Amino acid sequence: MTLALPGFEEEAVKGGDITYTPDDIAAAIVRRFQPQGRILDPCRGGGAFTRAMPTADWCEVRDGRDFFAWREPVDWIVSNPPYSTFAPFLRHSFTVAREIVYLVSLCKLFYSDRLMRDVWAWGGVKTVMVIGNGKALGWPFGYCFGALHFSKDYRGPMGVEFHTPNGKDECSDEAKY
Repeated sequence: MTLALPGFEEEAVKGGDITYTPDDIAAAIVRRFQPQGRILDPCRGGGAFTRAMPTADWCEVRDGRDFFAWREPVDWIVSNPPYSTFAPFLRHSFTVAREIVYLVSLCKLFYSDRLMRDVWAWGGVKTVMVIGNGKALGWPFGYCFGALHFSKDYRGPMGVEFHTPNGKDECSDEAKY
């Protein structure tokens, strides 16, 4: 399904690209990674990440601030990017930031040999903070979601952590084997 957003009738925006991050998830991601310096939320959407990082700069194409036009360097990018254009979004992020945290379906990174090689050429993935099933976040899909922390020139191991908001490991019925 595509949407024609006011002022962007020439551009098709896929309905699945508009998935607002719950405030508690954005706050947990920001607490975990503690971005410092100049920070950018390149796709503000409903504003959960900018509420968790009130001094951050932001972009939002529907508000006339297109991330692909952003050229100023930042220390950190933290956001929930559009899924249909994740690869070009990530590649552009590499041109402006040294630390990047994106909340995405984890398969978005690992499905493409070319994308994995681009990540490796730029740096690496320091941490995967597994958030859980997308449907548990109120989204229309059940893929496993997580916050991926990309770091410029990083060559160490990739850590995997599980976000457990209630202090216990929980999974939906869909995730049980």
